[in-house]
Amino acid sequence: MGLFNRLRPDPDLASLDTRSAERVRSLVRSCLESLGIEATVAGGHIDSSLGHLSLEQVARECADQDRGSWPVIVDEVVKRMIRSLVDGADQLSDATIGEHVVWRLLPDAERMGRSFRYARPVTGAGGELEGVVLALAWDGQETLDVLNDAALSEVRDLDVAFEAGRENLVEDLAAAAVETTQLAAGVVEITSPSWLTASWALLPAEVAERFLPEVSGVLLAAPDHQHVLVGPDTPEARTVLGSRAGRAPVLPVVAPPR
Repeated sequence: MGLFNRLRPDPDLASLDTRSAERVRSLVRSCLESLGIEATVAGGHIDSSLGHLSLEQVARECADQDRGSWPVIVDEVVKRMIRSLVDGADQLSDATIGEHVVWRLLPDAERMGRSFRYARPVTGAGGELEGVVLALAWDGQETLDVLNDAALSEVRDLDVAFEAGRENLVEDLAAAAVETTQLAAGVVEITSPSWLTASWALLPAEVAERFLPEVSGVLLAAPDHQHVLVGPDTPEARTVLGSRAGRAPVLPVVAPPR
């Protein structure tokens, strides 16, 4: 009987069994307490000092993941929901996503077991790149949260979301403070405190126009999330970029399609 009770679907959070649902509610309470937000977490809802929220999205994101990853997932989702609530919406939707969504380079190593079926391939001159995809992220004032399938479940027109994401990334590139270092073979190393620096490699035309305006064809690489490298499309530059990018770059040396 005890086993049956543990596996019985929760009456308020049907994607979880009763025991798992209680675990998620407990994690949500802890997250809200750490944020200094007074709230009652019960059934399928959060009644907080900021407003009313559903627990369904939290439950969906946890349902197919290893329980060991739940604290991180709950923390991420709850903080995103609270920010959305402060901005006047209780969930991400077509009407609320455009202002904050942005393109984000997502290496396979950062997926943490979460589903990103909506993500799009990153294409270079040789075709689709392995090990990295183009995802969307929520660009808040203090954090940058990658959005997975569950987070975008209420967004119906992903084409519009991706268009907005590109526009916001272009704005970030134009506005961010940068430092540049001239390397060998005409390669420029770009350093910025922006959380989206590596993702600028998704904008080859804009990067080339700003940092290598006299070069017609460029190579790009991103060794980590604070740097992006750009250079002319030559064997010498490819060697320099490859050496600088290292063994596990966010984006390997790639020539954009022409």
